[in-house]
Amino acid sequence: MNGIELERSNPVRNFVRGVSFYVSGVKMLLRHPSLLAISLVPIVATVMLLIGLATAAAWGIGELTSGLLDGPWRRLAQVIILILALMAGWFLYLPLARILLAPFAESLSRRATRICNGGPVIATESGEHGWLHAVREGVKLVALQVLMGLAAMALGVAFPPAAIPIGLAMAIATASLDFIDVPLSVRGWSLRQKLALIGDNKALTAGFGAASCASLLIPGINILLLPAGIIGATIMSRTITNEEIR
Repeated sequence: MNGIELERSNPVRNFVRGVSFYVSGVKMLLRHPSLLAISLVPIVATVMLLIGLATAAAWGIGELTSGLLDGPWRRLAQVIILILALMAGWFLYLPLARILLAPFAESLSRRATRICNGGPVIATESGEHGWLHAVREGVKLVALQVLMGLAAMALGVAFPPAAIPIGLAMAIATASLDFIDVPLSVRGWSLRQKLALIGDNKALTAGFGAASCASLLIPGINILLLPAGIIGATIMSRTITNEEIR
């Protein structure tokens, strides 16, 4: 077995490489102001959307319980609901961003590709798919993730001792899917093609997903690191499509 074959058959090495691709995305984001400029729109828009949804939920529930709670108790209930809604909204952050801000994410991926190539971008990365195509691809991905989440919940209920590892694997898989879906959608790939590519590069994409999940646990900074995931996934997808790492 030669060196290249050994590297491709080494899942630990490829897991570490997956982590390094995320780090590369962070570095590129910080080195190129144009990427930071594109990133500001989805960051601000998604944060405002989540705050708006949480505020609306707190106000609505407060109105519904107005006959049951009065004065300070009602305000306390609204504060608690607002906090809980914000926490729930955080878990919806990536799905919401993938659907509503898909065009911005794809623009970020196209710009990262141009920087990586240092030359012309492939034809399907010129943006002719349009906003509707970007949103439609986001909806497909989120629908798949909902099914995966329901399956994971069912397994966790059926086998409680496995609930934690199943949840961890689910978090890594969905994070990896969220990010790598963007550059592959830019290329015009179908959902089946995307899943086949991820399945053929499990260790690499798992390492990337693990790094993404870890970054999302850092309060405040996690929102800023989301664009880095898109950029890192763009770099990784170029590597995978040019070099099939197993």
